[in-house]
Amino acid sequence: MSEAGAPRPLVVGLVGAGPWATNVLAPMLAAGPETTLAGVWTPSGASARGLAVAHGAHAFESFEALVAHVDAVAFAVPPGAQAELAGRAARAGRHLLLDKPLAFDVPAAERVVAAVEAAGVVTQLMLTHRYRAATREWLEGARAARPERARLTFLSGAFVRGPYANAWRREYGVLHDLGPHAFDLLEALLGPIEGVMGSGDLRRSVKLAFTHAGGAVSEAELSGVSELPKTVFTIECECETGTLAFDAVAASSESPWAEVRRSFARAVHGGARPAHDAARGLALQRAIARALVALK
Repeated sequence: MSEAGAPRPLVVGLVGAGPWATNVLAPMLAAGPETTLAGVWTPSGASARGLAVAHGAHAFESFEALVAHVDAVAFAVPPGAQAELAGRAARAGRHLLLDKPLAFDVPAAERVVAAVEAAGVVTQLMLTHRYRAATREWLEGARAARPERARLTFLSGAFVRGPYANAWRREYGVLHDLGPHAFDLLEALLGPIEGVMGSGDLRRSVKLAFTHAGGAVSEAELSGVSELPKTVFTIECECETGTLAFDAVAASSESPWAEVRRSFARAVHGGARPAHDAARGLALQRAIARALVALK
């Protein structure tokens, strides 16, 4: 325990040193007080030293060495690498701060969840919108209004410009990159997705129609090649009292990082387990798989 009986900071190792690690995870984990960044390792062979030194951490030469020195591992690598390494970290008894999507396919995601369940470790998925109070409050109010229909629009230029226009996003497209956020919010609003129809090019833009458990329906338009000057991410739902709308881009002025850090550390120290965990990542992976079938 630390001063005044508070839990000691959670010692976290970071896998990856790209833009997400540099811009978000490293500064978030190093800021504390709930966590401390102990070290950085990169599976690509790229140097982790610069990022580690910038935050007073150690650059590790191997994944095994990083895992041996930490309580938990945070991931900022492509989904294929995350799925393989997360299973190894879980089997070593380390807690996991995971990115979305959990993996590239359902079998890999299932292997992560199996390793996590066998080890009994805490996991938390970086569905960043769910860690903002504005999002939680809107969802709570919208659900109370008993919506029957919703439309989600997520138009981004992330595949063609900006720091995250990388190879795996261009190859796997909107369902793996934008899809987890969209599917998660629609399911939070209307219930589990049971059926999907769709059209479009997953590497550019798609339109999807969903049926949800209980009979509600929704539509989603997702694009990673939008030429609009700013990202558009909105949800509208139809209720008995009228139409309720939410602008996720406007809500993003509220930083989620302190809440991500607090909720993860709290769960590791015996508090409530995160609702957005590896099992939730697997459920979203299955939604991605259903949408892929619908686009064929």
